[in-house]
Order: sequence, then C-alpha cells, then structure tokens
Amino acid sequence: MIMKQKEKLLLRYLIDHRKEYVTSQRLASELLLSDRTIRNYLQRIKELVEKNGGKIIAKPGYGYQLHILQRLTFDLFLSRQEIIPGYAREPQGFCESEDRQKYILNQLLLEDAILFMDDLAEELYISRSSLTKDMQEIKERLIPYSLKIVSKHGQGIWIEGEERNRRHFIMDTFFGNHYGNSLKEYLGQSRFFTDISFEELVIIILDETREAKLKVSDFIIQNLSLHLALGIKRLREGFEIKELGIEQEVSDRVEYQVAQRIVQRIEVIADVSFPQEEIAYLTLHLMAKSNHRENKNDQELSKEVAIVLKRLSQEFCFSLIEDLQLFNGLLDHLSPMMIRLSRGIRIENPLTEEIKKENPKVFEAVKTHFSNMPALKNYTINEDEWAYLALHLMAALEKERATHKLHALIICATGYGSAQLLKNRVISEFGKNITVVNVKGYYEINETTLKGIDLIISSIDLSTMFFKIPVLHVSIFLNEDDVHKIRKVIGESIPYHSSDRPIPAFSLQQKKQIYTEQLSEKFFKTYTYEPKKEEVLHDLLQKLSINEEEGYIREMRKQIQQRESMGQIIFSDTVAVPHPAVPVGIETKIAVALIPSGMQWNQYQGIHFVFLVSPSYIENEGITVVTKAIVRLVDQLNVQQEILAEPIFENFSSKFIKLIE
Repeated sequence: MIMKQKEKLLLRYLIDHRKEYVTSQRLASELLLSDRTIRNYLQRIKELVEKNGGKIIAKPGYGYQLHILQRLTFDLFLSRQEIIPGYAREPQGFCESEDRQKYILNQLLLEDAILFMDDLAEELYISRSSLTKDMQEIKERLIPYSLKIVSKHGQGIWIEGEERNRRHFIMDTFFGNHYGNSLKEYLGQSRFFTDISFEELVIIILDETREAKLKVSDFIIQNLSLHLALGIKRLREGFEIKELGIEQEVSDRVEYQVAQRIVQRIEVIADVSFPQEEIAYLTLHLMAKSNHRENKNDQELSKEVAIVLKRLSQEFCFSLIEDLQLFNGLLDHLSPMMIRLSRGIRIENPLTEEIKKENPKVFEAVKTHFSNMPALKNYTINEDEWAYLALHLMAALEKERATHKLHALIICATGYGSAQLLKNRVISEFGKNITVVNVKGYYEINETTLKGIDLIISSIDLSTMFFKIPVLHVSIFLNEDDVHKIRKVIGESIPYHSSDRPIPAFSLQQKKQIYTEQLSEKFFKTYTYEPKKEEVLHDLLQKLSINEEEGYIREMRKQIQQRESMGQIIFSDTVAVPHPAVPVGIETKIAVALIPSGMQWNQYQGIHFVFLVSPSYIENEGITVVTKAIVRLVDQLNVQQEILAEPIFENFSSKFIKLIE
C-alpha cells in the first residue's frame, strides 16, 4: 500500500520525535490538518508500521510515540514508501539533526547554493520548526569561523564570509577528525596507506577546486583523495597508468586545468612524477562534480545502487542504505569507472590481493551484487575494479563497527586495585571496540550491574556461572592469549569485522557427542499443565541427583537461590536457566523442562523452557558450547515454536543440536 504525502510527513514527524510522546493536536498544528484527520491518518499508518518493524504506541493523556523494533525492516519499508526514496541524491533519509545540518552546509558551502526554507523543509521531510532549530545550530557553528548566514525575504539563504574562513570551516567540518567521513578515516588509519597523508591531499584538492570556483561535494573530494592515494601507491610500486584516450576532448575544460594544478602540487609533496594520463583520470572525476543527478541515466544508476545497498544491508546485518556517504561515494566512483569500461581501459589496483586476502567476504559480496546491476551487466570487469568498490564498502562497515562498541563489565575479586589495572589494559588495547561500563567485585554481580552489558571480562573463573552474554576469564595483565580471546568475541559479536575468514564449525557428529554428554532423555520432562516454579525445580533436581552425593538436592537449592539473587537466571520472557552459584555435582549435566502452555517464574508469566544446569566441581569441558546454544535458542523464536509444537525429546534434540556451533 502506497502512503499519501501527508501520511509520509506525519510518519516523518513521529520519526524525528520518537523519543517523546506527541499529541494529535500538536501533529495537527504542525501539518496544518484537523485533529480528526490526524487520527484517521494515524489509524491507517499504524497497521503499516506494525507490519514493517515498528509500533505506534498510543498513551491516553500523552499522545503517540513511534517505537522502531526491527531497524533494518523498518528502513527498507521507509525506502519502499519513498520516505527515504531509494537513497538517491536527495536527503530525505536524514532522520537526525546532525545529518541534516551536514547536508545543508554541503549545499551552502561546497555547492554555493541559495536555499529557501519552505523548499528545504519539504525536501528534508521535516517541520518548519525543526528546520529553524537546525539553522540556529548551524549559525552557532559558523560563528568561530567569522562566517554568517544571511537570509532575505524572497532571495533565500546563503553564507557570507572570507574564502579563507570558508575553507577552514569546510576542512574542519567535512574532513576533520570529528567528522564521520568513513572512507577518509578508514584509509587514513589503514595499513594500506601508512606513508600517505590524506589531510594534505584534501587540502590541495579543496584549494584548487575553490580557486577555480568548481562546485564539488565532500563525496567527490573523498573519491579524488582515494584516487590520488592509490595513484601514488601505483607509481611507487611500478604500476603503469594506461592511456585513457580523452585528453583531446577535455584539455580545454576548466576541470582539466584544475587537475593539472592538483597533480603538480602532489608531485612536490609525494616526490613522484605523474604521467599525463593521470590528469585525464582526475578530470573525469571533476566532471562528475554535480551533487545532483539530472539526466535519466544517472537517476537510473542511483536506483540501481540503492537496490545493491539494500541487498548488502541484508547480507551484513547493517543498515547500509542509511549511509549517504557510502551511496554518494559509490555513485561518484561508478561514473568514471563506466567510462573506463566502455573504452576497454584497465586500471590496476595495488591493493587487490591484500583486500581479497583480508576481506574475502566483502570482496565477494561486491562482485556478486554489483555484477547484477543492469548498468554493469554488459561489461567484463576485472578484480582490480571490484577491489576499488570493495574499499568503499569496507570503510562503511568499519564505521558501523566503530559505532557498535561492546559494553563490557570488568569483574575482579574486590573491584579495586587489580580491577583498575585490568580496566586500563582493556581500554588501552580495545578502546575502539569496547566501552568499559563498570568495574565490580565478585559479590557485587547482580541484575542491575549486568543491565546493558554485552561482555564480561573477569580475572576470576566464572565458568560455572551462566550468563546470556559472553564471559572471558583473563589475567589481570591481559596477556597475548587474553587479547586473542577478546578479539574473537568482538569479531563474533559484530556482523562484519576486519578479518572475516571463516571459523571452523563442529561436524554433526561432534555436535551430537557434545549434546549427549550433558543432556539425555532421563533428564527431560514435558508438562501438559501449568506447573509451579517449586514443582519444576523439585522434579528436575530429582532427575539430576542420580549418582550424586547425599545432600546434593539441598545444596543445589541453596546455591540456585544464591545465584538467583545475583540475577541473570531468566534469559528471556520464555527461557529460564537456573544454576548454582558454585558447582555441586560430580558430573556435568543439564535437565530440561518444556511447558507448552507456559508457567510463572517469579514476575515472568510465560516461561516455556527451563534448563537446569548442574556443572561439575571436577571439570566442565564442553558446557559453554551447550550454554551458548541455549542463548541462540533465546533469539530464535521460530525454533522455540517448532519445539513446543511437538514437545517430545526426539524433536527437542533434533532442533537443539542444530544450535550448537
């Protein structure tokens, strides 16, 4: 179902204000509609939103609030409705104020555009009041650079100030360390380019294009920097730059003159000598300088790139369709690339083998998805070209990775002294990937300290306590083995990571062996009614007490109660995993209860799975493999439903074994 324009504006307003409740009267005032019309529209879009990863909450006396439950699904829905229209060059995809401000500044400074408030509000899908707030913040950002926004009725909005100050602001805002320019940051920090200064390249490009009054976007400058850095690397490593055959066509253009001056300055700082062909390549990039695609071919290319990014988003579990830097960087790279392909010109890439070795998944994904683009289907494309495109995707994924830091809890005996030493080592080694939220002693572990934590790093062995998050036992000095263990968890916790070589998996036979060592039919029970918590614990402990010492059940109850007081026994609304604070049993074993109709466990009303884990006080080889499978079950509601549909041991076993990795 296609949404009406006013419905799109209404949904966009709810997106922009999703951290608060918004009354129907306020919505009516913002969109210049009646209160009744707003309620009718809300009723219509509520069903659509709930089918596509979101939910609109109505709270009497407060109003309406949008909750995004499945971000990728919701983003794809917005794209289909053209609320984020294919991520073409228009900025409707900007949900956050910072993104909108960057777009406006790009238009005013790099494009030298004159803007009008009403047009801009409609283009950005935001209310006039939201835009006014954005403009006020932009004015404040400009003040330290002696720049100001001028607004005149009927004439629009523009920026005034000296050119030197404009360049200073552009450099700091679009290419400074605080700006999220993923390609520049990734390449600048990458070992691929240890001897090339991207800042110097950007300054030279910015100087020469501004002097010639060429309007180039930050994406074009980013691509030019990449092109020049690779050009320098190619020349230093003895690669040839092949003739493009367009010099006669472009030598009288201003872009050609600018390219000449850029090359002359870079030859001095990089101590290399560029052939004439390099100027022609740069000219091609500069000729693709417009930040808007006007002709039909370019609009079609935009749609094709958007489709590719949707597919890559699904493959890498990141919302890449939101990344306008990636989208624009790819689009600006593809235009010159297609000219090369149409003329049969091969360009060599000195990084191809390294990219294939270090990032095979990204490289293959680029080949697979871009080769299916209609615009590229008729060309024979070599691996060097795919590697260029892969660099853009690698940078975007690395940026996503950096914004998805793991929240870690440090556990030591007391929480002091040695704990602080371990914390400092973790921050020093993994500051880019891990945020240390807290440092606690063993007896301070509880539900509150574990809230929002993704990873526990402990100097105490916690292998007999079970959590729904990874737990790593390390030395307080964080030795080399510890660093390797943490890196592995970081890699497994993030869909994409720099070294994405496949990790060997267990064979089916190995999975069955691990499973049968700890679970068996004699430890399994299904309830056809709703049992009480105490009844389930009693039944499962009776099963586990076989071949155990006298007093096993009594001590297990005591230790389970102790562990429950520390939190994290309830893994989800449907799964409970009671276990002792310290091991009691001789053998490692796990009892399982299935309750298809659900049961109450403390304040939780719908528990369907109870895994009573009894670790051994002698050794517990393989137990973490099974408990990780329990965590996977928590996230796979479809598997839970399949098990409960036929709650017998054979069906449970066949489904659960598949979760062992």
